[in-house]
Amino acid sequence: MSGFINRSVNIMLVPKTCLLYFAFLISFSAMAQNQPFAIIQGRITADQQIGINDAVLTKKIVSELAKLQTDGSWSDIDYGNAQYDPLRRIKDMASAYIRPSNAYYGDTQIYDAIVRSLQNWLDQDPKNKNWWYNDIFYPQAIGQTLILMRKAPRLLPADLEKGLIRRMIIKLRVGDGANTSDEALHYLYRACLTQDKNTLDSAAKYLYEPISVDGKEGVQIDGSYYQHGKQQAIASYGRVFISNSIDAAFYLRDTKYALPKDKTIILVDYLKRTFLQTIRGDFYDFNVRGRGISRKDSLGAWVSGIVQKIKLFNPENSELWEAASLRTSGNKPAGYKINPFHQQYWKSSYTLHVRPRYTFSVQSSSIRTLRTERGNNENILGKFLADGATNIQRSGSEYANIMPIWEWDKIPGTTSRDYMNDDGATIEKDWGISGTTKFVGGVSDGVYGVSAYDLDYDSVKAKKAWFFLDKEVVCLGAGIQSNSPEHITTTINQSWLRGRINVADQKSWILHDSIGYFFPSGGNIRSSNQLQKGNWYRINHFQNKDEVSAKVFKAWFDHGVKPQDASYAYIVMPGIGDQDLIEKERAMIKIVKNTSEIQAVKHAGLNILQIVFYKAGEFNSGGVIIKVDQPCLVHIKDLNAERPILYIADPTQEIPVIKVKIKLPKPDREKTLICKLPLGSMAGSTKSFNLNN
Repeated sequence: MSGFINRSVNIMLVPKTCLLYFAFLISFSAMAQNQPFAIIQGRITADQQIGINDAVLTKKIVSELAKLQTDGSWSDIDYGNAQYDPLRRIKDMASAYIRPSNAYYGDTQIYDAIVRSLQNWLDQDPKNKNWWYNDIFYPQAIGQTLILMRKAPRLLPADLEKGLIRRMIIKLRVGDGANTSDEALHYLYRACLTQDKNTLDSAAKYLYEPISVDGKEGVQIDGSYYQHGKQQAIASYGRVFISNSIDAAFYLRDTKYALPKDKTIILVDYLKRTFLQTIRGDFYDFNVRGRGISRKDSLGAWVSGIVQKIKLFNPENSELWEAASLRTSGNKPAGYKINPFHQQYWKSSYTLHVRPRYTFSVQSSSIRTLRTERGNNENILGKFLADGATNIQRSGSEYANIMPIWEWDKIPGTTSRDYMNDDGATIEKDWGISGTTKFVGGVSDGVYGVSAYDLDYDSVKAKKAWFFLDKEVVCLGAGIQSNSPEHITTTINQSWLRGRINVADQKSWILHDSIGYFFPSGGNIRSSNQLQKGNWYRINHFQNKDEVSAKVFKAWFDHGVKPQDASYAYIVMPGIGDQDLIEKERAMIKIVKNTSEIQAVKHAGLNILQIVFYKAGEFNSGGVIIKVDQPCLVHIKDLNAERPILYIADPTQEIPVIKVKIKLPKPDREKTLICKLPLGSMAGSTKSFNLNN
């Protein structure tokens, strides 16, 4: 189970307090080389205390003490299936006990409760059927509590502490990406408690192990993140990786165990160009949360503290870190200091398009990757999450906690069968299923791009493409066919209902929550604002069965039963304003082709032409002729300027050379290119060619 010890409970980040805290820790630096155990332990203690609200913490402890029994167990906890509690409660008590500002500081009752509950835990030695709790959460929580109690007015009994330290000893899962760093973190705690150099050596080594680019699990050459095989895990296991790596670098800085420069570069680049880009305001793109999408509050990012830490060992990017901290803490709008960004992660079949006004992403799958996993009875209904799911965010919270009431065969962006109930969206196999097609990928110039997905799954086929511009994203589908008995639908969006849904006559457009959806080719377009019901348990058996209900905005194309060559076209315009400006912007866009062989879009204002060639063929329109001898994706920038640039990529990741013949009318020129494409780990990435040479 991917995760981390959630410090959001009882925590309220206060910027001034944070600054004083970080300034105070700098004073440790000069001593760090000579006293690594004391220095590291001091930093860990301070880190566990940052941002605690004493009033909130005290109120919570009062409630928990009422349930604590004389033997040290809690009456409301099933120890046969203990998860985060009771160790989280014990840590809360320890935090209060050592804080001079807290009402429970040095309190005899609290000390007795801490000792009794820790002894009970040690005696019972609970085991969870999910190994993650046993090998990661429990040792981490024990280690944090013991380190806190080293600063207590009264220390724990020596035998109790020794027994708990022995309980922390777990064999490391070497080479297991974020899980390795998770386990190495509690090795670091244990090293401080025992002052054992060998344990500290192992902790530092394996905390830094996932910070590499080697094609295995962890950071990939394209900036994405793998876990559990070739599965995109940017903000699930990648979140754990970021948290642990930055904690390690933060705790070990200015010691001989400090993060090496080459690994600092990898960590900083992943944070800048991938991880933080997936956060809108303080909410993750749902496409990067993996099976964690099925957990309550899983889209909440809570990364402001992480960003504050990295400033201490990467000051050269302090302006970027500060802007990110302000956005993710809610002190600045979601678009604050966002620069236009487009990245095709060819290793993970993931596309990310970021603008100050919005974030738009697409997650697909290929024969080279794994579909979004089900595991530990989490993400039970996520069958279609890897079929071109589109995340469209303005504020960031558009999908936060909507998952229990989602209609799971209508995930935004996907084309699928419309089942009678959500059972048809059940994932039948745990821990990842391979994708089914090889034509999956995108071409990018870093600001604009186009992505495509040759869908062939669950008895549905379609050619799906997304054309990423500035103020809009054009979404095309062609060749849609199925012989299944259900209606086939393409979902435009399914998000929280916020205000009215405005629908034009003839349904030529729909406007909801400051996002416009335009339908230049018409179609059987349906929308609803109905109450939807569900519960978290139906998608994650670790969650509760309490009913959740709310109104949802949902819009989709109904392609009917057994379509054989259906299509769709819609343009998403987030943050639309003046109607005249909208019409002017729409007039700039021309959908030139939308067939199962070629899909193409031209934007006159940006002077861009983007084409998907699903097979070798010729594009001929408006005096522009482009002929390719292999399937590929093409993006031409500065189309009618003096120095146009061709960007090309092979989504099959198999083709070494593509011959391209191009004729452009302005200025009149004709050119033949022999495009040698990247190979090996770079296969599928974009190559550019200057058409003026």
